Amino acid sequence: MDKKITTMEEELRQQMEELIQTTLYQELKESEEELRRQLAVIQTNRELIALSEERYKTLVNNSRDVIYSCDCNGFFTTINERFCEVVGLPKETIIGKTMIDVQKDSGYIKEWNNAFSSAVNNGKVSSFTYSYEREVGRGIGYYSVTISPLLDLKGKIIGVIGTNHDITKIKENEKAISHMAYYDFLTDLPNRVLFLGRLKNAIQLSKKKATQVIVLVLDLDNFKVVNDTLGHTMGDALLVETSARLQKSVDKKDTVARLGGDEFSLLIEDVKQEDDIFYLMKKIDLVFEEPFKINNRIINLTASIGVSIYPDDGDTNEELINNATTAMYLTKKSEKNGYQFFDFEMKHKLLQKANIERLLRKAIKNNEFIVHYQPQYTVTGGLRGFEALIRWDSPEMGFLSPMEFIPIAEETGLIIKIGEWVLNTASLTCKKFEDKYGCELIMAVNISPIQLKQKEFEEIVMKAIISSGIKPTSLELEITESSFIDNYDSVVNKLGNFKELGVGIALDDFGTGYSSLSYLKRLPITLLKIDKSFVQEINFLNPHNDLTESIIALVSKLNIKTIAEGVETIEQLNYLINAKCDYTQGFYLGKPGPEELIGGIIEKGSI
Repeated sequence: MDKKITTMEEELRQQMEELIQTTLYQELKESEEELRRQLAVIQTNRELIALSEERYKTLVNNSRDVIYSCDCNGFFTTINERFCEVVGLPKETIIGKTMIDVQKDSGYIKEWNNAFSSAVNNGKVSSFTYSYEREVGRGIGYYSVTISPLLDLKGKIIGVIGTNHDITKIKENEKAISHMAYYDFLTDLPNRVLFLGRLKNAIQLSKKKATQVIVLVLDLDNFKVVNDTLGHTMGDALLVETSARLQKSVDKKDTVARLGGDEFSLLIEDVKQEDDIFYLMKKIDLVFEEPFKINNRIINLTASIGVSIYPDDGDTNEELINNATTAMYLTKKSEKNGYQFFDFEMKHKLLQKANIERLLRKAIKNNEFIVHYQPQYTVTGGLRGFEALIRWDSPEMGFLSPMEFIPIAEETGLIIKIGEWVLNTASLTCKKFEDKYGCELIMAVNISPIQLKQKEFEEIVMKAIISSGIKPTSLELEITESSFIDNYDSVVNKLGNFKELGVGIALDDFGTGYSSLSYLKRLPITLLKIDKSFVQEINFLNPHNDLTESIIALVSKLNIKTIAEGVETIEQLNYLINAKCDYTQGFYLGKPGPEELIGGIIEKGSI
């Protein structure tokens, strides 16, 4: 019995050993397969990492940016091929060196060391702009240098990554835009904005030194005849030659500016004796004494000049230029080809202004104003909407141009009531015709800087929108850059609120002096109006057409639409279409007319 049990136990033991061996084998086999799988994954990952590193190296080496890394002591650990090209040294020479070994500009070294210390010690990303001399004849180049901390897997700073991005083109564009903001595109003289700024500074200096400042406003006589008979190209050449002669007639410390069209202004500073004024007038007479020779044509040119003197004729830059302009217009009306000093015998002009002010107050009470509407079109010929333009046919004085009464309305504050009336009237008209014809229109309304200064301005606009029932997107407020001069932040906030609501914001009369591309990035505008003076000078032989096209292209890149006003010929329209201007407006497309004509324009639908 015992022997049998022992035999059974032995068999069971053998079976168990066989089972264990089989199980262990199976486990070992499975473990081996798992290890092989994991090794395959590791190998694949290594290949992917190697491929990723290779791609990264290729991207870095093919980049036009200078890219490099340094350890915490400032020694180069890696560099790309562009780095070698810029410093003119091979890679093996640079690795292990410091920035001071490859860059000799002390200003750059100082900036770089500050950025490096900030990255290594504080973990901060730092940037600075560096200028450098490019190849002979290519001027100054610019780099945007960025230094970033380099971290290991545990987040410890082990060095820095540096990049130098070439921003030369951006800087050149900024410089060109800045120049356009303060200089006339044709003559390269200072424009109105720059002239007024220099005049303001001259007045302050004159107060301290007890000297005089002379302001001359000069308008070429019969210049329109030159344009009409010889063409705008000849006219432009004549303006350029006139500006050159005027500059030669004054000292370098003085300023010659082009205010617009054929109108120039001169600023003569630090005048100590009255005889200096008459000596200056003789020199300017000589400018026009000799005939102008333009493209083998002889042109005799004269000018009407108005003169104002600080402190006798005004305390501010605006007063002085306005008084000089008044004197110039009296010269032009009386005899031309001469000059007049502003004096208080010109009070009859001021009396006329006072009379217009009186009649304006009466016109507001008697509702003597009317609104005319000028159509605006897309470049494809579709009707965009209308610009609302105020008109006044005074019973006492007859028809007055807005230029005759609007400035007076602004000076007296009457523009606030007049402007509110125009806004309400135009909004109601827009809603009326949108409902009647089932269409969507844009109604553009001019807004004076005086209106924008009102605390209640936003409330007045919202009231016009609500009471008329017009959609905010159907209203467009036209403003000029002068609106921003005294209350920039306040005006930007107000207009920004309207823009968020959907109201269009148009910058009017771009190119007349106040408007500048340098402001466009900061202003909450949706539309830029290219001044008619630009449009009027368009012809296919005029090289300055390129500037108008460039302005349109630059503005388009800022996601701002453009509209050209003053389109009077098919050639101008075709040029603007080819230049990709978004909208057009002008006599060629449709003159301003009363409300009764709007229906016919809408029914026509296109040009």
